[in-house]
Amino acid sequence: MARFHPTSLFLHSYDGGMDQDRATAAHVAGHAVVGELMGFECLGLTIRWTEQHLGVCRWPAMPQAVFQQLQFQSYAPADPEFEEIKRWVVGRIKSYLAGGLAESRVTGEYNVAWMTTDLNMISVITRNVFGARGPDFDEELTSEIYYDIDLGVEIEDLTRVVLRARQRWDDDVQAILNRQLRWVDQVTDLVLEHKTISGNQMRSVRPFE
Repeated sequence: MARFHPTSLFLHSYDGGMDQDRATAAHVAGHAVVGELMGFECLGLTIRWTEQHLGVCRWPAMPQAVFQQLQFQSYAPADPEFEEIKRWVVGRIKSYLAGGLAESRVTGEYNVAWMTTDLNMISVITRNVFGARGPDFDEELTSEIYYDIDLGVEIEDLTRVVLRARQRWDDDVQAILNRQLRWVDQVTDLVLEHKTISGNQMRSVRPFE
């Protein structure tokens, strides 16, 4: 199993023929806005282009109990820590999904091909929560491993995880984005103007409700 970096980075690469900056700005804005509402404090956003053409949304390190579960499957569904871990994971899934949904308002399509990092992370964080035998077990939220004879390697197929995650949570995330469109648009414009902004700047443009 892959090890986790203590700081969460959400990387987005976009290579379409339209406004790349606006698409990526909307993507990271979606992560940031929904993340804030899920309890994840945004530390900063950037769409400064690197050699990999990445947009980045940064959040603090995950709680230790979550780390222990995702890395070592330290808790069982009956343990008191498990429910809080599951709540964290579901919030994070929604935050990941928000990027692609927010971006689709700009591009007119949900571009799965350019959401590889988001979708890989959804697979990683669901495995030791929804893959644990118990009341929350959902086999479709665990990736399938198959052996490619031609390549001679094992390959992880994320297809069913992506489809199941979207089936379970896309509607919730879209509803959140619909309620927060002004905030998402304000953050998108701010990132477009400055290329890099702080979490405080992102929160400063939140409309009063």
